[in-house]
Amino acid sequence: MRNMLLLCGLVALLGVPSFAAPQFLYANNATFGSPYIYQIDPTTGDVLQTITNTQAFNGRGVIDVNNILYYTTAHTGNVFKYDLTTHTQLGVAFTVAGASGLASITYDGTDFWIGDYSGSNHAFLYSPTGMLLKTITLSLCTDFCDGLTFFKQGGVGFLISNRVDGCCNGTPVQYDVYDTNGNLVKADLITNPLESTGIAWDGTNFWTSNINNGSISEWSMNGAFVKTENVTGGSPGPLIEGMSFNFAQTVGTPEPGTLVMFGTGIVGLAGLLRRRFLA
Repeated sequence: MRNMLLLCGLVALLGVPSFAAPQFLYANNATFGSPYIYQIDPTTGDVLQTITNTQAFNGRGVIDVNNILYYTTAHTGNVFKYDLTTHTQLGVAFTVAGASGLASITYDGTDFWIGDYSGSNHAFLYSPTGMLLKTITLSLCTDFCDGLTFFKQGGVGFLISNRVDGCCNGTPVQYDVYDTNGNLVKADLITNPLESTGIAWDGTNFWTSNINNGSISEWSMNGAFVKTENVTGGSPGPLIEGMSFNFAQTVGTPEPGTLVMFGTGIVGLAGLLRRRFLA
C-alpha cells in the first residue's frame, strides 16, 4: 500500500505543469532607435504590452528574472536593467569588458550567459554583480550569432545557439546544443526555414523568433516543429531578436531528473530522457 501511495504521488507530481503562474514571452526588438520590448502571450501571439522607455538602441537580448528585465543592444557592451513592477529604468547592471555589442542574454538560475555581438563566436558567463566567470567558444557559430538560451534536461544545464545572425540571408537557420563548457552536444537540433534570430525555453519546449515574418515558432525538445503563432497587436511591427521566459519559472521548477529523493526509478527516467535527447 505504501509503495502504491508513493507511486500515485509520483504520477501526480510528474503531471503537474512545469509552471503554475502565467508564462509571458519577453522579446527585444531590433530598431535604429531605442529598443522596444514586447510582453507576449505565447498561446495566442498577442502583444500584451510594449515597453518603450529603454536605453541605448538597436535591441538584441532580453531576460526576465523575477520581474526585472536585463537587456542588451547591438552597439554597446552594457547590460541594462528595467523594473517591470514600477516600469522604470534601473540603469546599467554591468558591462562586458571588450565587447562592442551584445547578442542574446540568458540565465541559469544564478548567473547570466551572454552572446558576443562583436564578431566573435564567444559566449560569456557573468555573475549578477558583473564578474566574468567563464568564456566559451561556440564552435558552429560563424559570427554575430544572436540566438542563445540556457535550458535543462535531466537536471543538467545546456546552451542552444544559432549559427549566424539569422536576419536577412534568406536561408534556413540551424540551432545547435552545447554543454556549458562549449562542447558540442547536438548539431542542428532545430532547423528553422524562416529567418530566425532568437530562441527561448519555456520549461518544456523551445520558441524561436521569425524576424521578418512577424511570428514566433514552437519546437519540441527533440527539435520537432509544433506550431507558428503570428505576433499581433504590437506597435511598431515586430522585429524580434532575443526572447525569454521568466527563468524563475523554468530553471527554478523541479523536473524529473532532479527529484532523486523518490528513488532510482526517477534517476532511470532522467537517464532515458537524456539518452533520447543526445541520440
